[in-house]
Amino acid sequence: MSSLRWKIKRLLAMSPGEVVARFVRAVQERVSPLPKEAPEQTWRRDYSDTAAAAALNRISERLCLCPDALCEAERARVLQEADALLRGEWTLFGYPVRIDDPPVWNRNYLLGKDWMDAPAKAIDYRRIGVAGGVKYVWEPSRGQPILRLATAYALTGDPRYAEISRRWLLDWIERNPRGWGIHWTSALEHAIRVFAWSYTLALIHDVLSDADALKILGALVQHGEFIERHLSLGSSANNHLIGEAAALAFLGSLLPDSARASRWRNRGYEILHREALRQFYPDGVNAEQAFGYLPFVWEFYLHAYRLQPMPDAVAARSQRSLEFVRNVMDASGYVPQVGDEDDGVVAPLWSTAANRHRVVGRALAQLLKCEPPPAFSDADNALCLWLFGDAPSGGARITDSRLYPDGGYAVLHSERWQVLFDAGPLGLGSLAAHGHADALSLWASLDGKPLLIDAGTYAYHEDPEWRDHFRSTPAHNTLSLDRLNQSEIQGPFLWGRKARAEFTQCDLRQRLVEGRTDAYTPDWILRRVQLRNNALIVRDSIVHDAARSAQWYWHFHPDWRMEPVDAGVWRITDGERVCTLRLSGLTEYEARFYTGDEATKLGWYSPRFGHKVPSTTLAIETRAFPDTLENAGVVWELSPQ
Repeated sequence: MSSLRWKIKRLLAMSPGEVVARFVRAVQERVSPLPKEAPEQTWRRDYSDTAAAAALNRISERLCLCPDALCEAERARVLQEADALLRGEWTLFGYPVRIDDPPVWNRNYLLGKDWMDAPAKAIDYRRIGVAGGVKYVWEPSRGQPILRLATAYALTGDPRYAEISRRWLLDWIERNPRGWGIHWTSALEHAIRVFAWSYTLALIHDVLSDADALKILGALVQHGEFIERHLSLGSSANNHLIGEAAALAFLGSLLPDSARASRWRNRGYEILHREALRQFYPDGVNAEQAFGYLPFVWEFYLHAYRLQPMPDAVAARSQRSLEFVRNVMDASGYVPQVGDEDDGVVAPLWSTAANRHRVVGRALAQLLKCEPPPAFSDADNALCLWLFGDAPSGGARITDSRLYPDGGYAVLHSERWQVLFDAGPLGLGSLAAHGHADALSLWASLDGKPLLIDAGTYAYHEDPEWRDHFRSTPAHNTLSLDRLNQSEIQGPFLWGRKARAEFTQCDLRQRLVEGRTDAYTPDWILRRVQLRNNALIVRDSIVHDAARSAQWYWHFHPDWRMEPVDAGVWRITDGERVCTLRLSGLTEYEARFYTGDEATKLGWYSPRFGHKVPSTTLAIETRAFPDTLENAGVVWELSPQ
């Protein structure tokens, strides 16, 4: 899609009020831009009578951390990661890269290409032809390598870690002055740096000179000013707004008292309260319909409300969100990859051995004094220990079958099966930015091991074709008509026509749920899912009017292999377990297996952002309309042996 066409469609997704607000903001930027001044000058504008050392002491006291509480294994992992940084080694979205000392902050180390050295207003971060996807250059500048070195200093007292952490932080500030370069194009990136830098200051404050402190504190204030000016508006008000508001609340609570700090604190907590009720349904489901963003959002709430009591309404939504994840998590700790996933973290005090849903979820539960997700390794307690000096001893999954009517999910449990069924909205607001075209899709684990999976996310701006595929209907365990997507893709984070889905029947005692979607109006698709007699049974019906063909897609975790046994019968095994898939209700169809197919893009699984591995996809297509599909339905039965 051309840039002009995208801009027009993006404009149409905005309300009149949002258009006016964006126009006013543009005028303000032109008439009264943030001053191009050194960070030290920014600090002196509000705090001319406040010594930098006093401000540092306030931050370290309010962000009191407990490095001594970590277990030996987690300490060793953190130090191993810090020592790798000393050698110039880092892992960028799971890929090992060599970084400089200090890093070249505008470099995509995966490609070895640099973003231009230019005013931020002149840079379009969506342009993948410059240096690849912008996330690969933003990630190191979120402050995570700097924070990792600071944690190593707190654990050992070794001044090498503190010195490099200090030097890299000061170098970032020097190389990225206000309004200049790729790192001044996103308020959310500023918000994440506020948290990472603040915790870094709390850990290395004793090695900073007054001049160092003045520069870093001034840079933090500059970040707050930028965030306040660029809070996500209207259709863009998703997890970005939560992160930005949390940073204002957090920074306003840490800085010495002033009119500006008070305004940031009050505004930030006000937005956090409002957005908790808007972006989390009463049943705990996140309205973005993207499970990978849950720990990211949890972390913002966790850090902000360490500094101020959490309101009851916010605590209730947060607790229900934790309960939802405890219900969809399988016995292996796997959380279905519903919607977008980009591995986002805020202030990773834990090692890479931890799981984000568990390590953040357990810390948030500790703050809320509620039941946490289970821990599967000692790393899953790391954030709890850093923040609170203690971790809950318990933690359990919820294994009851439950309906989440607001968010549009049903979870069915039996002795061997765990199934998630989707009859909810595409995503949040007019953009539905992080949702996938997955209406009536299902995810299933057998004996605690993922079997039917979501294909994942893989890419954002950096690979438009794969971006479109991984969020398309064929990348999910559902069906399409005439090979069309259920919803209309208009851009990397923009949807046009959106499929609607709803539950039509639910009997949790019978482990049965049914839903339908209007994705192909005037045709309707109905899907019934039931766990019965140790089998997973899916019945699909199509109320036919206009469609000429139907396609089904079944995506299996890479650990499982499939082979045909007979007409409409397939054997599925992981080497230990065996399951049989039987199809009935179709007499004329074509079945094909795909494994790592580049042409159709089927047979791929993205276990994390930026990665894809071959898996098995079974695709079925029929043109046997109308009676076969409407009256009898198509039945899929998965029976373990």
